[in-house]
Amino acid sequence: MIAALLLGFALFAISLYFHMWMLRGAKAVSPPGRDPRHLRLLAGSSLVLLSHLVIAGIFAGGMYLASVWGLGGLEKDVIDSWMDYYYFALITISTVGLGDILPAGHMRAISGIAALTGFLMISCTAQYVYKTMSKQED
Repeated sequence: MIAALLLGFALFAISLYFHMWMLRGAKAVSPPGRDPRHLRLLAGSSLVLLSHLVIAGIFAGGMYLASVWGLGGLEKDVIDSWMDYYYFALITISTVGLGDILPAGHMRAISGIAALTGFLMISCTAQYVYKTMSKQED
């Protein structure tokens, strides 16, 4: 269990650093408080989307490592590709949690950390989008 928590914390730390770095880039492209032009807004939003997709990949890789190390796995009829890990990480990070793939063993702890990380990332993104879009409404 300690190994799963340490792995989850490492994935969280890497994801947080990466997301903050990407948000700085988005703010440089489309700064909050300035009139957002369509292409700048699209570019900033695309950087934020890319950040979320990469973070899902980071967690998918960590979940795959956890399964290889025997820390747990994913339960589905057949987990036959890396895309299953990516899909599970993406729906967990987005806090949707569809339930068609379930974590087993200590993978549950990593999945919980992924959901909390996703919630934090979505909150940071929402603040950026709100500040950027509020200038447009004035």
